[in-house]
Amino acid sequence: VYSCSKSDNIEPTGINEIIVDKIDYQLSPVNASGITGTASFTRDSNDNTTILIELINATTEEHPANIRFNTAAEGGPIDITLKPCTCAVSTTVVTQLDDGTPIDFDKLLNLDGHVRIEQSATSTEVVAIADIGINAN
Repeated sequence: VYSCSKSDNIEPTGINEIIVDKIDYQLSPVNASGITGTASFTRDSNDNTTILIELINATTEEHPANIRFNTAAEGGPIDITLKPCTCAVSTTVVTQLDDGTPIDFDKLLNLDGHVRIEQSATSTEVVAIADIGINAN
């Protein structure tokens, strides 16, 4: 059982940082989930890259989130494990791929990948998805 409050997902990313670049990707529902939302990629004035996922029509339960290689239609292995969406929100500062390869905002914009949101920690059924990087329209 989860309960949500406005402060649950607030994570400071630093002091006096200003967002200098931002791109939003719209999440589409999959498997009749009805879950949509936005995956926002930002670069701040300290060159930190943050991925903020905000789900619409999601339950308060934890939804695993990740970036995977290839297009959403192709599917692929996990490239970057993001913090799970808890209370429909996830905030992750990204500096590297899961294999340790460094990645920044510009490299994410050129990534052959997609964002994938799953049903729960026990069900990998996809509930929302968005092509990102070179795969985005």
